[in-house]
Formats: sequence, structure tokens, C-alpha cells
Amino acid sequence: MGAFDDFSSNLLEESKRFLEKANETSNTIEQSAYFHSAILIGMSALEAYINGICEELLTYPDYSISEKSLLSEREIEFKKGEFALSDKLKIYRLTDRIEYLYLKFNQQKLSGDNEKWWGNLKVSIDLRNKLVHPKESVLITYDRTKLLIESIIECLLRLSKIIYNKPFPFKNLGLQSKLMF
Repeated sequence: MGAFDDFSSNLLEESKRFLEKANETSNTIEQSAYFHSAILIGMSALEAYINGICEELLTYPDYSISEKSLLSEREIEFKKGEFALSDKLKIYRLTDRIEYLYLKFNQQKLSGDNEKWWGNLKVSIDLRNKLVHPKESVLITYDRTKLLIESIIECLLRLSKIIYNKPFPFKNLGLQSKLMF
């Protein structure tokens, strides 16, 4: 495992540990802080894993310029008579990148009908967005935070299976963290 893979793994473990910490206390202020931490770090873990997958896929030939743009999050420019990736950042939605990966390697569109975790993940991303870009008070509970982490894990399991044809390395861990802080 490389340093970035270790970093991604640690983020997921931290998220799970914060969920455990929230469950270990009855203090609602502490619980809220732990839920917030679990959500934000969990989504960072998902994004780190997706970025890692995309970076690896960029090393393979036969991707179109638009696919490379999505995978690398770089703009396309027309330079010297041809289209090329620029050094300019082009942010794509995390859900768009996941949908692309799913369709590319599973030959079917991702929907809540064929993958329940997908609907749960979109709800979880919405929860994270409401926390990161607050416009009103957001009620965050143990169940909502647990659903978020479970949907992240399920997303990683599914993508690993269809892209690499093998299980995600952490599939047996569930919500139990290896960390003890």
C-alpha cells in the first residue's frame, strides 16, 4: 500500500472512530462534534479513494480526452491544433465521477433501483453539503452518520469489485474502527 492509500485508509478509520466516540458519550455537545467529524472526514476518505482510483486509471492507455479531463479534474484546451489537458483545475462533482466509474466498468447506469447504497450515498452527500454550506440548523443523528459511513464503505466495495474484480481490502471491518483514541 502506498502512502496515499494509507492516508485514505486512515481517514476512513478516523471517521468510524468518531462515530464510535459519539456512541460512547451521552453528552449531546460531544456527540454533535463527533458526528460532524465523522461526516466530514468520512466524505474526505471517499473523495481520497475516488481520487486514488482515478489517478491509477490515468496510467492506462485508451482514455479519451474528456475521460482524462474527468479523471484528472483538468480542463481541456485547444493548443497547436489539438485538444489537450491543461494545468487548469476543473472540479467535477464527486457523484459524477462515481457514476462515470460505475458505468465505465459495469456497463450500466447507476441508479437507486439497481444499487440501494447509491441513494443512501446521495442523501449522505446532501447531509455533508448542508453541514459544509450551512443555511439552517441541521439535525445530525447517530443513524444518519452511520448511514453515511456505511454508504461510503458500500460504494468502495462495489467500485473495487467492478474495477479491480476483487473485494475492497477493508470489506470485513464494517463500522468497527482499528483506532483507539
